Amino acid sequence: MLSVLMFFATILCGVILSLRHSIAIAFVVYQAIYFFNPEKRWWGNLVPDISYSFFIVIFMALLVLANGKLTKENEISKVPPLKWSILVMLTYGVAYFYAIAPEYHYTFMIYFIKLIIIMCLAFKLISSAKDLTYVLYGYIFSAWYVSFYVFQIGRNAGNRVEGVGLVDSPDANGLAAAIAPSLVLTLYYYWISRKYWMKGVFAIAGIFIANAVVLINSRGAFLAVAASIAFFMYFMYTSSFQRKHQKKMAVFITIAGLSGALYIADDDFISRITGIAGEMDKAESQESGATRLVFWKAAWDMTKDYPFGNGYRGFNYFSPFYIPEGIDTGGNRSRSVHSTWFETLTEVGYLGLLFFIMMLWSAWKHLNKVRSYLRDNQLVDEYFKIIALQGSLIAFVIAMTFLNRMRAEVLYWLIMFSAAAYNVYVLKKYAGQPNSQNNT
Repeated sequence: MLSVLMFFATILCGVILSLRHSIAIAFVVYQAIYFFNPEKRWWGNLVPDISYSFFIVIFMALLVLANGKLTKENEISKVPPLKWSILVMLTYGVAYFYAIAPEYHYTFMIYFIKLIIIMCLAFKLISSAKDLTYVLYGYIFSAWYVSFYVFQIGRNAGNRVEGVGLVDSPDANGLAAAIAPSLVLTLYYYWISRKYWMKGVFAIAGIFIANAVVLINSRGAFLAVAASIAFFMYFMYTSSFQRKHQKKMAVFITIAGLSGALYIADDDFISRITGIAGEMDKAESQESGATRLVFWKAAWDMTKDYPFGNGYRGFNYFSPFYIPEGIDTGGNRSRSVHSTWFETLTEVGYLGLLFFIMMLWSAWKHLNKVRSYLRDNQLVDEYFKIIALQGSLIAFVIAMTFLNRMRAEVLYWLIMFSAAAYNVYVLKKYAGQPNSQNNT
């Protein structure tokens, strides 16, 4: 019952705050609905069976129209990361005409189009640095909720957690990839928060999110978290652009983080993580994580024959012809490629992969531009927010390297965050002044 009350309270409070405080909070409600995912939760039968996300997207669109004077200043044509995402979507749409399974490709093409439209609406809603903070808070809150849900369920499938996935990723590995980027953002807000109660809130959120990654036992998510945190801590400790006592805090966070990691990491998690190296010699004898290297080579060979890709799950269809005999594929030779890079390559070909890479590169490049602007204007807190955003992008890129996540919601959230940051800090020449927000 508590989950049901939290679900409806989040929607109600979010709608009210969107109307009275900041229209960007409408996207926070969308984020929460995505992670709450009532249709797949044990409490889902206690709430009406309707598409909550559909109604909140309509609400977002109405807010964009009703606040046209404000939202028209957020021009999609001026933010390359979003433009590249639109090109990726268009390439996926073109692939429908030669997809090996056009009926399935059409279903996911429509979903992809909807996702990009929602990201464009969300971008329009974010008109200030404060708005960007709200949606980042929303991501952390939503990741905390689903992590708390994982904590409640516990390991229910051997040493894994299953049945806790998301709308676009029913398996637990996809969930781990979705929450992994939020940890570095949680760390950032813990560090800059001046009020102890806020530090406590972010510390609790971080503990639950890290614990969920451990319970899910996802090696890709572990590597993602480790790399993103290391990236952020490197800049926090070595940057000449410093807050007061920054290096001391970096040392404290490092010690506290390592101590916490050792505390929550159990034997199952440690043995799975340390098994990464040991699996590299098993690819030809049994199904393992290293078998993915064979799949990736097969995907590369496949694309030489089909340079424009084969549409949705093209690799699954043709994999029996490209995976060598003698490779243990778990009794089924029609397998997923287990990598977003090769998923993109085999579904939309070389051109689609190029656009996909350019989208990620553009997001990184424009976050670098934001960093330079903030440094030049001596805005240290905002500067490290961008470092944290880059860390979150690193986290998802690493996690998706081992999963099929080309059309993942959170990936395009991160692209949209980078576009919004470039818009509010650089295009609008943010100078640290208090931000005003028009109401509906």
